[in-house]
Amino acid sequence: MIRIIQYIRNTLSARICWWVLLSVTILFVAALLIMFRYSHNAIEKESLAKAEQMLNGKVMDIENMLHRVNVATTNMRWNVEQHLDDPDAMVKYTMQVVRSNPDIVGCAIAFEPNYYPQKGELYMTYAFRPEPESDEVLLSQDPTIIQPNEFKTVPYVAVNWYFIPKAENTTCWVRPHAPGDTINSTIVTCSVPLHDKEGNFIGVVASDISVEDFSSAILETKPFPDSYCAMLGVQGTYIVYPDSTYLYHKMVREVVKDEPEDVRTMVESMLAGEDGIRAVNMFGKDSYVLYKGLNNKHWSACMVCSEKDIFYANRRYQIYMLIITIMGILLITLFCLYFVSRQLTPLDMLADSAEHIANGQYSEPIPSTHRVDEIGILQNSFGAMQTSLSRNIQQISQLSETLKENNEELAEIHAHVKEADNVKMNLIHKIADKMIMPIKEIEGVVNHLEERRESVTVDDVQTMSEEMMVHTKAITDLLDQMLDIPKKKKKTS
Repeated sequence: MIRIIQYIRNTLSARICWWVLLSVTILFVAALLIMFRYSHNAIEKESLAKAEQMLNGKVMDIENMLHRVNVATTNMRWNVEQHLDDPDAMVKYTMQVVRSNPDIVGCAIAFEPNYYPQKGELYMTYAFRPEPESDEVLLSQDPTIIQPNEFKTVPYVAVNWYFIPKAENTTCWVRPHAPGDTINSTIVTCSVPLHDKEGNFIGVVASDISVEDFSSAILETKPFPDSYCAMLGVQGTYIVYPDSTYLYHKMVREVVKDEPEDVRTMVESMLAGEDGIRAVNMFGKDSYVLYKGLNNKHWSACMVCSEKDIFYANRRYQIYMLIITIMGILLITLFCLYFVSRQLTPLDMLADSAEHIANGQYSEPIPSTHRVDEIGILQNSFGAMQTSLSRNIQQISQLSETLKENNEELAEIHAHVKEADNVKMNLIHKIADKMIMPIKEIEGVVNHLEERRESVTVDDVQTMSEEMMVHTKAITDLLDQMLDIPKKKKKTS
């Protein structure tokens, strides 16, 4: 790591690549964060809209089926109430309801005990299909049989499809068993109360539909792999649920009693027949729950989608974008390393040349280039400078050699001159030494003449004059020799 940092500090191309890479990475990360943020919201809205659309479609299908059954049952009530004087006609009516409505798997017309004394204490006619999709319709008038395949020896007055509409005196959708029963009924009943002309309750017209008819369609409604749908009935019973052990025996309030408060609040909203979308942590998973009331708000259909499923595509796109970003950064890094290094190659060459020049190697040529950018201008200018510097250095070297030769000649001449000066000085000293004797002789003559000034004769003066002339001439000759030395030296040089 230290070597990499040192390399970046010491290399211009590495520093340029580092700053370019850092800038691009910051821009990429910022762009990805913004994109992920908006894509997260967009995918959330799109996914929830898709799930809501599918849920609404299924709810509409169920509503249409329930409405058809409700209309058929209500219409049959009018016929029954118009022919209460003919108990045997009830058989025809029940058969007619089942045969004319493929959604209905069974129809019962049941009366209050002893309403038709001639028919016994309990009188009920019940037409049903032995199989949900069968065209065959069977008939039963046994008052202890509610649904032959599931209920045995249970009087109809003891079952909720009869006593609930009687107690509430209104049309209602009910299970054919009471909450807490262990009977796994696969039907739901639309119960319509019957009244006589005075408005007294006299019985019930009940049409059965198979839960399997719409439960498979609901359970197969999966906008995402791990999503599922469910239906809740009155008081929170499960009508449709992926786990069949919940059906008939569990209440939704009991199931979510240990869940967070927002989950329990959502369940109450569902049981109230409200519509909505909630993001909750349910059964340990972060999920989105879409719910919608149906069947006049008595039932509620919901779709549970895990957050993982909803944002699976987003996470997949994030992985793709992350891979693309990493590959892009790598490509940019390689491109920068190649391009910048190639573009800055002349600078490396110029740096080496400058180092060679600093070490005194001026003659190494710098190639010219056809590049017209700053680096090309620098390279050509540096080459021209190196050529000019090399030429000047050569000239300086030649001048230095010439000056050295001249200095050597001057040194030799100086040596000769110094030697001549030494000889001159020696000669001058010799001549000066020779002049001492005549001067002393002259001085002696003058002293002798001064001593004998009163007694000196003409002959003595003549003799002394001649003697002084001789010595003076000797001095004059020596002075002439001394004056001739510079001329001889000039001639010699």
